[in-house]
Amino acid sequence: MAKGTRIHAKCPACGELERARLLYLVMAQWFARHDTSRLHCLHVAPEVTLGGRLRPRFRRYVTADLHRTDIDFRCDVQLLPFADGEFDVLIASHVLEYPEDDRQALREMHRVLRPGGVAFLPVPIVHEHTVDRSTRDPVTRMMHEPGLDFFERMREVFASVELPDSASFDPKHQLYVYRGPDAGVPLEEMPGVYRDIIPVCTR
Repeated sequence: MAKGTRIHAKCPACGELERARLLYLVMAQWFARHDTSRLHCLHVAPEVTLGGRLRPRFRRYVTADLHRTDIDFRCDVQLLPFADGEFDVLIASHVLEYPEDDRQALREMHRVLRPGGVAFLPVPIVHEHTVDRSTRDPVTRMMHEPGLDFFERMREVFASVELPDSASFDPKHQLYVYRGPDAGVPLEEMPGVYRDIIPVCTR
């Protein structure tokens, strides 16, 4: 199913976008190595279908967002209302491009994770080098336009950052982003754009 200029973006079964499907596959690999039944999870800007799959896996599953009302906490990721080390897992997909101070948001995410906790923090890769805006983009609302070097900001905060990407999984899941007028051409084959990546950040 299409979304805007992107074809094959939405799964016809669950309705989730490419990034959510890739995120779930990366998390599934992590689930295979960890018992999550006693763990506490914070999901920022939660995807509805993905959240439905994740909630039963955790002892406590908490959702947060700055604007939405269908969540547990309305809050800013630059000042999270949670105790130090309160969560074992944190998920925030396509969130870090929006706060004015993305490094402060990363420090807050690190703070609320326990030692050894893990954060899944994908961002849209739209440039080779990150562009930090002085004002919010009137269309996308982004304050930061991430590039491949954005992951270095995560490494400033987290002890370990792994970068599994679209190429690591079976293409039957359609994890690449396809746009018109180049519909059907994976972004990795188009100059200046890249495969989707899911940073797995360990505190």
